[in-house]
Amino acid sequence: MGSRENTRLLSVDFWRGLALLTIFVNHIPGNMFERFTHRNFGFSDATEVFVMLAGVAAALAYLPRFRRGHAGTTSFRIVQRAFQLYMAHIVLIIVCGAIIAHSVATTGDMRYFEALHLDILINDTVPGLVGLAALGLQPAYLNILPLYIVLLIMAPVLLFLAGRSLVAMLALSGALYLASQLLWLNFPTYPSEGWWFLNPLCWQLLFAIGIALGAKIIDGGWPQFPRWLLWISCTYLAVSCVWIVSGFYPSWNPHWIPRFIWDFDKTNLFLPRLLHVLALTYVAAHLPVERWLRDNELMRPFVVLGRHSLAVFCLGTVFAIAAQMVRAQFGGSPGLDTILITSGILSQLVLAGVLEWYRSGSSALSAASQRQHS
Repeated sequence: MGSRENTRLLSVDFWRGLALLTIFVNHIPGNMFERFTHRNFGFSDATEVFVMLAGVAAALAYLPRFRRGHAGTTSFRIVQRAFQLYMAHIVLIIVCGAIIAHSVATTGDMRYFEALHLDILINDTVPGLVGLAALGLQPAYLNILPLYIVLLIMAPVLLFLAGRSLVAMLALSGALYLASQLLWLNFPTYPSEGWWFLNPLCWQLLFAIGIALGAKIIDGGWPQFPRWLLWISCTYLAVSCVWIVSGFYPSWNPHWIPRFIWDFDKTNLFLPRLLHVLALTYVAAHLPVERWLRDNELMRPFVVLGRHSLAVFCLGTVFAIAAQMVRAQFGGSPGLDTILITSGILSQLVLAGVLEWYRSGSSALSAASQRQHS
């Protein structure tokens, strides 16, 4: 590859690719491989990892431009990216809705629509379409992109502050997180009454922390912390693993302590989940993953997956919904689960490989054209 390949931080794309595959497996509930994903061994899951790395990637891609004084044009590029995600989300719902509609037409069972919260588009189409366009419609397993869209819309403010003071950015983000927890602030769904499954006002803190980590990477490395913090992080991960694996849940309910401090709610990214993904990130940062990736070509497909995250996520989601319909009609079995998971992962790897091949070819042609005109 070219010089860009040599300077790019491969571990960010690697972990993001691994998170995408984990999300795919988790979005086929009940399959035999689901029990081995890391959400069964701790408080957080792949969604937290993905949002954290999205913040890191946003910093690596856009923060240098903010620091050079190009806030206006860079903000416009970020909004363009958010619009791309918006269009991808709309198309994704339509495609997944068509897959479910085929299952309904085959079986005559309308409960397939109800299971994924898409029945509103059938029973009350006009307000359902309004909710779809306004992101107020939150189908099951299709609520990550709306969160990401809002985070990207918030990104210019966070990046502008990060370009001047990481402390100020994290303080503002932390204040919004705290206010959202104490005041129960969230975006409403529409037309059904309720709230977004992934509350952007809370999840933005994890995204902001990712931006701060990305800023430190740009400046020459991870922030230096005392050695004992690594041991605390390892201990916290071990305790959370025992907690989840044992199925322990305390019977006490301390009303005098805010619930977000001790509970594990995913919607509002309660503190134990946030601390878990931070501890996981800190421990993983001490592994020589970057060297492993540069020395081992066998790991490169996971890097390519993370590099083309939007396309891979969309294909994985379509496969996951289709797999849900197949399992609902034919029942789950080890053989069927193996076929579904294997074919889905291979399809995502092939898609990422094709996109990487096309991008590499386009870059080579562009470089050759520039040499001819220089």
